[in-house]
Amino acid sequence: MNKAALFLPLIIFIFSSSVIAETIGNISAVQGSASIQRGEQVLPVRPDTLIQTGDQLITPKGGKIRFRLRDNTRITLAEGTRFSIKRYQYNAEKSTSDVKFKLAEGAFRAVTGAIGLQKKPVFEVETSVATMGIRGTDFWGGFIFSDALDVTMISGKGVYIRNADGQVELTQAGQGTTVKAGQAPGAVKSWPESKLQRAIATTALEGDE
Repeated sequence: MNKAALFLPLIIFIFSSSVIAETIGNISAVQGSASIQRGEQVLPVRPDTLIQTGDQLITPKGGKIRFRLRDNTRITLAEGTRFSIKRYQYNAEKSTSDVKFKLAEGAFRAVTGAIGLQKKPVFEVETSVATMGIRGTDFWGGFIFSDALDVTMISGKGVYIRNADGQVELTQAGQGTTVKAGQAPGAVKSWPESKLQRAIATTALEGDE
């Protein structure tokens, strides 16, 4: 058999693996313990651990992590969270992005980096009841206060929340909405300061200002 034919599958495999394994960011802070589900592997998380598209980040009770992506977006996960990186495409030269995450349980806070400065960023977080998207902002979402999804905008340009039953948009800091399974997102309301601070506290790490 031709030697080239023998090596071709190996070359294709190596090339494919390098594409799949593209590094898109790293863990910047860890409080307690956490892990990454990567295919069939479960990897411990430490500061500077590299993350890839397809990773699911998992924080148990007492664990929190913060990670930073290539565009300087920072995402913090509360304890008891499962958060997957489904897609991360960012092109600084063309000012384009296509980013998608999935929150299975728990809560997160995201502060967008360069992607949030783009005219038409594509940056979404999918959940079982609705999808959240940003227009350049600092926002929080999670299943902490009840079985429903709560979302609030801490600062920025806006956050939209949509599902098959409807869509709302948060346009001012402190506004929030609640989404129950099988229902349209609830009316936009200004959150009481106590609720806002409770949400922020779930994703605050020791030493945060």
